[in-house]
Amino acid sequence: MTAPPPPSSTGYNTGRNAFALLACRIGADLLNFLLFLVVSRRFGPEGMGEYGYGFALAGLVYYAATLGIDEFGVREYSRLPVERRSALISNLLGSQVCIAVVVMLVLLGYLLITQPRATTLLIIVSMTIYQLGAAFSATLFVPAMAQQQMLPPAFINLLGRGFAFVITGLLIWAFEWSLHAASVAFATGGVLMLALALRSASSFEARLLPNFDARNVLEGTRRLWSFAAVGLLGQLLNRIGVIVLSLQLGEAAAGVYATGLKLVEVACLPLVFIGVAVYPRLCLAFADPVGFQRLARQGLIIGSVLAVVLALAMYLLVPPLLVPVLGERFAGSETIIAAMAAIVFAQGLEIVLGRLMLAANLNVARAVRITLGTLVCVLLTVGFTPVFGIGATIAALVGSYLLVDLLYFGNLAGALRRRSYAPGLT
Repeated sequence: MTAPPPPSSTGYNTGRNAFALLACRIGADLLNFLLFLVVSRRFGPEGMGEYGYGFALAGLVYYAATLGIDEFGVREYSRLPVERRSALISNLLGSQVCIAVVVMLVLLGYLLITQPRATTLLIIVSMTIYQLGAAFSATLFVPAMAQQQMLPPAFINLLGRGFAFVITGLLIWAFEWSLHAASVAFATGGVLMLALALRSASSFEARLLPNFDARNVLEGTRRLWSFAAVGLLGQLLNRIGVIVLSLQLGEAAAGVYATGLKLVEVACLPLVFIGVAVYPRLCLAFADPVGFQRLARQGLIIGSVLAVVLALAMYLLVPPLLVPVLGERFAGSETIIAAMAAIVFAQGLEIVLGRLMLAANLNVARAVRITLGTLVCVLLTVGFTPVFGIGATIAALVGSYLLVDLLYFGNLAGALRRRSYAPGLT
């Protein structure tokens, strides 16, 4: 296995990569926010509800098709001997294509049952193509991410996402296209991202032809299921509220909630990308129990403090800006958005603890915990949202995340304690 880089260069790479990932993501999310403003001002909460519903379904496709391959792949690639790395991407792509086919069949069945309007269907299809492009790109970025060359993937992600957001926004604002017609630009952005990701993977001499050997697909599915479950169920945990509100209370209520979720996502970005940047280092440090425990403690303390700061920032700064920025039709939603700051804290802790769980080879335990949290959230949301509205939806999500956080912490504490008594364990 390749030896870890010296501490100085590792720290430098971590800081540089975190900055590159965060800067490019902020750039993409700034463009996404501008599109968000255009949709909000042009179509109001109803338009945001339709937009949010389409994105929620496409997001589930993304996480199901991604299979957690980016996290699993980076961990495995960084630990494999150099001569075995080229075949890893081919093996991962074989499993991913097969799972993506199954996911699309499930989505087709859902659409046949729910019978969405033709306009909504076009939004869902366009965003699904976009998310599939992003899902396969995540796999193709594994060599660059594992070798801590994270700037090219970050830039490609910015380019693909930025194209989708900018073109869609221009078509709506400048040319007065409808939301469903303009959303076709999302599909183009996904294809562009995939094409550039293929070029990135080929530069690392990765085998790009998917390996459809039955044994490889079954083995890959067996090893990836826990990563896939976390991604898919985590997305369902976040988006079940949008789906239930859309089906039970209408697109206006779903639009307000989807708006808050978008702001929560933006608030959590620093935690997400600091975690991504430090992840290869955590994976390599796991072989050293003392060093890993030290990094885990530091990460938990810093991450918890940052989660509190980000939650307070959303609670204090965002509500007064809603009407001036999003328009008069969002008047009255300030209290709801302020309450959703609690999600930032609870989800932020999950991001920190979840990354430590992966690095500690606790991916199966993480999948079980997130499954339990998602089931609790679904039951609470479906049971109480029709009666108590958005407040119940928010409380269900926060409570479920805090339950998952508590379970994660117990797993990590137990694993680190056992390793402290068995220094030779790897």
